[in-house]
Amino acid sequence: MNISPDQTDQFIENYLHGLQFQMKLSEESIQLIRENHKIVQTKSKDTLILPGEVCRSIYLIIHGGFVCRYIHQETGEAKTINFYLNDLHPFMACLDSYFTQVPTNCELKAIADSTVIALPRTIVDRQKEKDFHFRNFYHDVVITALVEENEIKTKLIAYSSKEKYNFILDTMPSVIQRVPSKYIAEFCGISPEWLSKLKKQSQS
Repeated sequence: MNISPDQTDQFIENYLHGLQFQMKLSEESIQLIRENHKIVQTKSKDTLILPGEVCRSIYLIIHGGFVCRYIHQETGEAKTINFYLNDLHPFMACLDSYFTQVPTNCELKAIADSTVIALPRTIVDRQKEKDFHFRNFYHDVVITALVEENEIKTKLIAYSSKEKYNFILDTMPSVIQRVPSKYIAEFCGISPEWLSKLKKQSQS
């Protein structure tokens, strides 16, 4: 179940208040976000971005969560490569498309009823040239996202299935609690049945 419009509005105002006083964003930047953001609500299993689309916005999750899945162009095989929850990696985009503005090979799929704020890249790019503090905020968000993405990709390449599961368990326990097993199994490169065995082993 999604949150109400009043709860969404309250979240946005609280978030913008924090940006203004903690990150020192100008009133112009705050007003620009107010005027240009879009609220997007999705149902569980809805796809926010499809393979072949260009990712033209950066998203902030207010409620719910998503998985980023790489879709093989020839076979159509899907593999989960990242997790985005309102309390874990709340900023998201298809990074293979957002920076280059070429079609993505990924999808952003909701794992629950979700509410996100979408801010167009054109607005972000224009304002970060005008407001030093907005630019610092943007760079903090981007650098954090890139570091997290790189760390996860390293684990996908180097870790065994059990090590991947333990990595999630140790560093992202909310994923275990909130993300359907299907996507965790995809991330680990195993079947849901084998994932169930790993869970039982970790609990024993």
